[in-house]
Amino acid sequence: MHVFVLTGANGPLFGRPVLDHLRRLVPADEIVAGTRHPEEADELKEFDVAVRRVDFDEPATLGAAFRDATAVLINGTNYGTPTKRRGVQHAAAIQAAVEAGIERIVYLSWPDPDRYLLPMFSDFAGSEALLRRLAPGATILRTTYGLAQTVGRDVTEAAALGVLAAPAAQARTAPAHVDDLAEATARVLTDDQHGGRLYTLTASDSIDWTDLARLASTISGQPTEYQPISDDQFTAKSQDEGVPAPMIDILLSVYRSFRAGWTSSPTEHLASILARAPRAAIDAVAAVVDQ
Repeated sequence: MHVFVLTGANGPLFGRPVLDHLRRLVPADEIVAGTRHPEEADELKEFDVAVRRVDFDEPATLGAAFRDATAVLINGTNYGTPTKRRGVQHAAAIQAAVEAGIERIVYLSWPDPDRYLLPMFSDFAGSEALLRRLAPGATILRTTYGLAQTVGRDVTEAAALGVLAAPAAQARTAPAHVDDLAEATARVLTDDQHGGRLYTLTASDSIDWTDLARLASTISGQPTEYQPISDDQFTAKSQDEGVPAPMIDILLSVYRSFRAGWTSSPTEHLASILARAPRAAIDAVAAVVDQ
């Protein structure tokens, strides 16, 4: 009997969608849903899956959580956790999985961590290196989870204002639909042919900010144009809107990353895993924008 352990299973934004797809691929009695607070996970228990406590902050919980596992998904999408703490968390999970002798380890990482200019996600490169050193046969999934939300913020504002003013220049990006990402993650977890691979999961196409302006126009029903602006203009605009200075600095670093080519190149990795064409990048954004 196989045992598939999914960490972060109770997370509504990504953990739960992965669990939903996993339940379509394997029997429920082969699934272990890991969560920090099992006592608050009544919905998980309704799926007839085993529920175990998994707390990356308490490594002592991980041995029991990973017991008898055929495969484990180390869900690294806790992007809101401070950098240093998240790095320690992921290292603990990786080490526990290796010590448990799990042959199939799948790690959800950040897209192109070496090309992202913000230091707040620098820990992902270190976690990937640790995993490669301790478990060369592990699989790394650099997902674009959260990317659609990032650019969707511009769409939401543009739909309200009638103009998309951003310092993105001619940048392009290739966000994948969250449901496609969740399905691919579940498929990789249940299939041993992906050992030792590093995948970058994107849409098969890319979009630019003109495309995002068109989406805003579709949502609002009014003409919306993309207006490229400079970093200084964006700073002044954001200050007028009352955006705190630290957040302005973060947003500018994100735009600089986009302009430098971060997430600009689509791959066919997602399509290959799904054995079908993934949803278009613009559809991934539309799915997360409030309409």
